[in-house]
Amino acid sequence: MSHEQTGPGLLSIGELAAASGLSPKALRMYAESGLLAPRRVDPFTGYRSYGADQIERARLIAALRGLGMGLARIAVVCDLDADAAAAELRSWWRQEEADVLSRRADVRALAQDLGELPQEDSSMTDTPHTGPPLQVATAIHRGLTRPTQQDAVLRRTLPDGTQLIALADGFGADDDLSSRVLDAFAGALGDDPSADAPAALEAAWAAAEASVPTEGSDGTTLTATLIHAHRLHIAHIGDTRVTLVRGGRIDHLTQDHTRLRSLVEAGRLSADEVAAHPDRAVLNRALAAGAPTAPDLLIRRLDPGDLVVLMTDGLHAAVDPSALAEALTEQSDGLEALADRLVALALDAGGPDNIGVALARV
Repeated sequence: MSHEQTGPGLLSIGELAAASGLSPKALRMYAESGLLAPRRVDPFTGYRSYGADQIERARLIAALRGLGMGLARIAVVCDLDADAAAAELRSWWRQEEADVLSRRADVRALAQDLGELPQEDSSMTDTPHTGPPLQVATAIHRGLTRPTQQDAVLRRTLPDGTQLIALADGFGADDDLSSRVLDAFAGALGDDPSADAPAALEAAWAAAEASVPTEGSDGTTLTATLIHAHRLHIAHIGDTRVTLVRGGRIDHLTQDHTRLRSLVEAGRLSADEVAAHPDRAVLNRALAAGAPTAPDLLIRRLDPGDLVVLMTDGLHAAVDPSALAEALTEQSDGLEALADRLVALALDAGGPDNIGVALARV
């Protein structure tokens, strides 16, 4: 129960947040914009009170924001009757689709132009590793609430010296799907992926995708990295993250493929709005029937001392970001100890999901 005082038949902002799936910060933002004005504001404390009949409007706002609609357009939709609101929504979406088609043509043209530029960046030149071999550590845990383990981790040194490190986070009834996908991916890489790493990753991705059922609700994320000659190649789909720690700085190299996170990245939704949204963990890309399955393919240069971290959402979504950053930047112990510490942090946070982590230090 919120400590805010409300009148008869009124809800506190906390009660409305719980009923609507919107965070209190988001509700305050909508109040300031006039989109969801409180019925009463205490003149002394500033506490806001809402009517129970505003719950449905709040839920509609949450749904429309979850689609990425702007606040001004939402105000129009909310003030229309049901048929008119549906027509307005369809009109908005037709424009969204047209915008995507326009950007697609621009992206293709720009990608072709970039592909024709000379590749003379000496910082990305393949040079042999020097010094000791790459250090690698992995850890996996079922967590404290899940009945089965659907996270899988794979590490393998390929014949050409390339290090393969991959994580998959399965969902659905098939507990072994993530492991089978990793095996299919690794088996299709060949003995010399460093000769053309992007092509090798795409071929391995096709094999991994072919091992996923074409019907039903079973699926998995997949994030795979190849490390060779001071280059990091990444193939990624889902919400497992690849993070680079360099000199005390943390860079998140991958983007979570959740529907709401993509809207945050595009600046169309705030982090406060996502915090309590009921769809905040819903994937919009994964290896699953009916889902977009094309991966993000990334290349980054690695420097001596760099730490590459792969972690499933059972770690990065459960642990406070500041605690996670502290653990990753200290690096006082060996990699095995760090992997164990990261798992312990997730368990201390309640262990609400399976936990998978892989570490590689150049």
